[in-house]
Amino acid sequence: MNVSSDACHLKLQKVLAEGCYGSSVGLFRYWNELVVVKSIPYDSPEYAYQAVLKEHTVLSQIYHPRIVQYIGYYQTATSWNIVLEYAERGNLASFLERRSSDGVFLNQHTVLAKFADIADGLVYLHQRNVIHRDLKPANVLISADNRLKLADFGIAKIMHDGDPNRTIVGTPLYMAPEVAKGRDYDYKSDVWALGIIFYELCALEHPFVDRFVGGSSSKRKFRVPQIDCKRHGYSPAFQTLCDMMVQVSVRKRWTLEAILKESAIVQLLDRAD
Repeated sequence: MNVSSDACHLKLQKVLAEGCYGSSVGLFRYWNELVVVKSIPYDSPEYAYQAVLKEHTVLSQIYHPRIVQYIGYYQTATSWNIVLEYAERGNLASFLERRSSDGVFLNQHTVLAKFADIADGLVYLHQRNVIHRDLKPANVLISADNRLKLADFGIAKIMHDGDPNRTIVGTPLYMAPEVAKGRDYDYKSDVWALGIIFYELCALEHPFVDRFVGGSSSKRKFRVPQIDCKRHGYSPAFQTLCDMMVQVSVRKRWTLEAILKESAIVQLLDRAD
């Protein structure tokens, strides 16, 4: 779609979100299709403006069914706008909140299907030298067919050989320990976040939320969160998968490519197909 040449055909349906400094996310009708438009005024702070430009830069160079699709961009007299695919069923955070409120746990097939969707998109990014850096349920969208798509690439990073990578960015609840400590990090920081999301898919709660509330609890010795596989009818391999991802030591944490080649995990995912 050549949005830049016919933006006049974008018709606002509703505002989905409003941010600081006049930024907004709106649902628009573009001819016969619904799309999302992220708008940022030119006079926004540099960091906010750069986030939208970063998302444009990353998404315009990639295409994958498990990543929100970039459609185009256009400029007005006052704002810069990026046009993206619309995911009709919201995001994974809202989905998990509803399940948690209802006390309805996901079955093994559903957990694995959602994990596989996120992993599929993440492998694609890593193979193209992109670290997401803010992977969390709120940034995972659900399309009409219930498949997941990675979104929100405003703080993603395209890696280059020799690049220092110590910027502390992301959401604390999903931030890998090495990122939080300002140490060098790489693609495995996304694997930590995926591990937290995997646990949430199984338990409908964050494994370490108490560490972010109050003082002494955050100083407890780290322990890989334990999934109650027997209670929910999950394979014992679920715990193995969690152990591969949620490791404080970067050396002990597996790469996503290695995880998806491990025989026990391959068999687990094959049974879910």
